[in-house]
Amino acid sequence: MMRSLTLDTTAGPVHAADYGGSGAVMLLVHGLGGSHLNWLSVGERLARQRRIVAIDLPGFGRTPAAGRGFTMADHVAVLEAVIRELEDEQLTLVGNSMGGLLSIALAARRPSNLGAAVLVNPAVPPPRRTGFGLDMITRNAILAYGLPTPASIRLKRLADKRGAERLVGDILSLCAFDVRRIDAAVMAAHVQLERERLRVPDWHVPVFGAARSLLRTLARRRRFEDWVAQVTAPTLLLHGTHDRVVSPQSALALAALRPDWEVELLEDVGHVPMLEAPEQFVDIVEAWLARAAVHGMAEQAGIA
Repeated sequence: MMRSLTLDTTAGPVHAADYGGSGAVMLLVHGLGGSHLNWLSVGERLARQRRIVAIDLPGFGRTPAAGRGFTMADHVAVLEAVIRELEDEQLTLVGNSMGGLLSIALAARRPSNLGAAVLVNPAVPPPRRTGFGLDMITRNAILAYGLPTPASIRLKRLADKRGAERLVGDILSLCAFDVRRIDAAVMAAHVQLERERLRVPDWHVPVFGAARSLLRTLARRRRFEDWVAQVTAPTLLLHGTHDRVVSPQSALALAALRPDWEVELLEDVGHVPMLEAPEQFVDIVEAWLARAAVHGMAEQAGIA
């Protein structure tokens, strides 16, 4: 059963959905424009073997934006504060899209204090010499988010006019290969939260700020590749074959940098496999964590 709580961290209050469970913590991190609800279809299933906590980054979901920064560095600092508050130095970090990029950055900064990482369709630079690596519609949308303030205000007005139900439908139709596979109750929960968000003054500021920072971060390929090289935690890279937001080729290029990472491609799945194919998602993650645990014990025993 999911319960809502506020984590009182050194980086400020952070709203979280706690699915219970016992043992090691798994921390779930959403992407740009997302929230804790992105994990609603998998939270209880994952809690069968560990404690599951899904957070809202500042300015997203129900975490307040006031007095906060929205750059990738700001969000990584919040994740570090959340981990300290959860008091589990060997937790499993699971990030989708922008949350996957944040997970890589955090794992690079905490090379010995992270138990495992699961990157779910992470936002990463494209393969070299292949353009930007994003679907044209997605690329234009992200670039629009990154526009200067007057243009972003116009976009906010358009979004306000469109309304919560159509906005959620638009976003999930882009993110999912087949939006009909997303549970109706989960869709309804997203619409309700979007209604709440649209009532918040300047709700667009955190989204546009994060989008600008995300674009700048993806443009700094050498720094990104340094982060990837510094990750020591066992890592699973999971990507939908029909992702229209981040090209599967981008995921394969990332995998080529770290052949020790395990890669799972989900056929006929888009950018949000935890919403579109929740049972398959949970099965893959749990099986990989079991294998990683066995391998870790073998290494400790000196027989790997």
